Amino acid sequence: MKRLIGFIAAAGMIMALSACAGKSAPEPAAVPAKETARSQEQTEPAETKTEASSEGVKWPTGTVTIYVPGKAGANLDTKARLTAKYLGGELGVDVVVENRPGAGGITACTEYLTEEPNTNNIQYMAASNLAVAPIYNDCEFTADDFVTVAGLDSVENGLFVDAKLGIKTMDELKAYAEGKVLRFASAGVGNDSFLVSKIVMEDLGVKSDSVNGDGFGDALVNVMNGSAEVCYCALNQAAQYVEDGSIVPLAVYSQEAYTGYADYGFEQVPTLESLGIDVTYSTITWFSLRKGTDEAVVKKLADSLKKVYDNPEFQAEFAEAGFVMLPDVSTEAVSARVESMIEDCAAFAEKIGG
Repeated sequence: MKRLIGFIAAAGMIMALSACAGKSAPEPAAVPAKETARSQEQTEPAETKTEASSEGVKWPTGTVTIYVPGKAGANLDTKARLTAKYLGGELGVDVVVENRPGAGGITACTEYLTEEPNTNNIQYMAASNLAVAPIYNDCEFTADDFVTVAGLDSVENGLFVDAKLGIKTMDELKAYAEGKVLRFASAGVGNDSFLVSKIVMEDLGVKSDSVNGDGFGDALVNVMNGSAEVCYCALNQAAQYVEDGSIVPLAVYSQEAYTGYADYGFEQVPTLESLGIDVTYSTITWFSLRKGTDEAVVKKLADSLKKVYDNPEFQAEFAEAGFVMLPDVSTEAVSARVESMIEDCAAFAEKIGG
């Protein structure tokens, strides 16, 4: 019975269609604007939506200032100024650098957070700011108070000794330190240079004390003038002093041996790990904005920084200065690295009873 009814209904439809054969086909019903928009939102990739949301954003509204948690002339300062040189063209405003050294970055970060979100100012950051300073100090901030925008570079570091001591290996350094208090140059408690130097001294089983300065430049000077015997320093910044014979590289903190000093007589600088010292550590630098900043502003700055990084002229200047770009400068990758550095430094501090 059901099949018969179906046949009758089908026949009726055929007759109706035949009756309309000479008429124009009706226009399809218009889709309401809201439905169209919803359909586009469902099919458009998230990236397209984010990019569109940053178009026309009224930021910056004037001169942009990059705050640097270090003194003028140091590695951080040099990198920030080189970025500022190109970033101004992308943002269409002047970009200047303001140095705010002190207390392992606490001064810079604390002062920056007194500002409201969406200001024209950017915080340039290094590992010490979030990974070490809070361990040794009562900070008014945490990593959650900042929005990571984009990474910049990867920093590999080594342990160096005063060449006048005639020490060539870590074993020789350990023998030299027997019965002494070995002095290592650092930027002081609250800085990763202190923490990762101290943990190596502890692993060697030698007594040690820190000779404090402000950054890698001071650390190198303190070793070369005899105030300290060893120091932790970025490989690129130490290069000229390795070349002129003032300091000797003993080991690197990276996961692979370093061959960048081959022209200076050091074919391969071994890793600490390969020497039986269970310490591996590398750092990065990155740009942040204050928590609460509009997503469109974050996106615009991230896009502008990416254009700077892709500029061949910037790349050439950056490489010539001895710096190494991060392979992945994205917010996700940099945030993961920051979390990793915080965990590493917390473990180091716990190991030495910090």
